[in-house]
Amino acid sequence: MSPEELVHTLTPLGIPHEVRQSGADGALLVLPDYGRVLGLWPHLRAENALWANPEFVASLQVGVKDDAWSNPGGDWVWLAPAEEFLPDGVVSPAVDPGRFTLSADRGTLCLSNRGEVLARRSETAVRFRLTRRLRPLFEPDIDEVCGPTWLRRAGWEEEMDLQVEGRCPVAVQLWSITQAPPGSEVRTGSRSVACVEEGDSDRARLLVKTADAGSATAGPPVIPAGRSAPVELRFLSPPPGPSARGRLRWKTTTLAFSGRSPEIRQIAERMVYSE
Repeated sequence: MSPEELVHTLTPLGIPHEVRQSGADGALLVLPDYGRVLGLWPHLRAENALWANPEFVASLQVGVKDDAWSNPGGDWVWLAPAEEFLPDGVVSPAVDPGRFTLSADRGTLCLSNRGEVLARRSETAVRFRLTRRLRPLFEPDIDEVCGPTWLRRAGWEEEMDLQVEGRCPVAVQLWSITQAPPGSEVRTGSRSVACVEEGDSDRARLLVKTADAGSATAGPPVIPAGRSAPVELRFLSPPPGPSARGRLRWKTTTLAFSGRSPEIRQIAERMVYSE
């Protein structure tokens, strides 16, 4: 689905969204009410490098309301560790969808959420404030990360700021979770990459996720058996330092490339094994 098609789907439904240019003629789309990036396109006629859940959009179109957690797809942030904040695999509504607000500052989009969640194992109420600062990247920025390339490209750099208010016995961390299209081939080295071939053509897309030094992949990539299910790239932030006073700052970079399959695979190899 192109940026124009996704915008034309969301607009009649009254779902707030923000589109920003990235690369030479690419774009990213932010869904403020859900605190996430829902689309990243290397150029405006490309397919989305992120997975957007078609069932989520379809349920909104027919006015179906579900009180359970609903996943639009894309890229989002949860609190960790899982044993504290994801008991039985269920996320708190205070975290997702949360109550995010959107603001802009000199080209950077800021998504901010403030809430309270129960740390189950510690039996502690944790008051937190999370801000995601998203800066769209352009070709010179991307070339600094991956080296010069003729491939069409786009992406964003993100700085997350987590503030835990009051005394808290839990070393709260962040999960950055990115869903790639079904059927993606995933490799993990110094970065995580997801490569998906575009049907019967000789073209492909590449999604590349990088996190600050000291971060870790939160387990292996989740690669479901179902053909229509997305692939997940997950990074876990380091815990806050002893002198951080409940504050954690963390950076990630997410890039997308589009081009001929051999060239995409070549840059995938370079991105996985480069330091």
